[in-house]
Amino acid sequence: MSSLTLRREAKILVCDGKTALLLRNVGPPGQEKFEVEMSLRHDLPSHSAEMGSGRPGLVGQTLGGPSSAIEMTDHHSEAEKAFIKDALKSFTALLSRDIDTQAVIVAPPKALAVIRSEEHTSELQSHSFI
Repeated sequence: MSSLTLRREAKILVCDGKTALLLRNVGPPGQEKFEVEMSLRHDLPSHSAEMGSGRPGLVGQTLGGPSSAIEMTDHHSEAEKAFIKDALKSFTALLSRDIDTQAVIVAPPKALAVIRSEEHTSELQSHSFI
């Protein structure tokens, strides 16, 4: 496994759907030391049902045809995605202060999928990612 060396002033986003840390490396390469630039937390109810209302509706065909339930919106998942997008906006704002900042994003696969879907509209493309 290769080692990762961060330059001084490298910015790091550590994020999932509930918490995010925006960090800055204040140590020299090889002796990284991280300072918290910003800490974000999103307190979500433990169940999606607490965030939504009602049960799903039905769509059916007349004359005895098949019917199916309409899938309910997962409000919990949607709230997590919105939080990740907000954390990414904060990270982008932090990066915009210095154009050639080294940037690192640490996130679980679902959060990375959300981040990747937003990358094309953000200013992240001008930074070097590890």
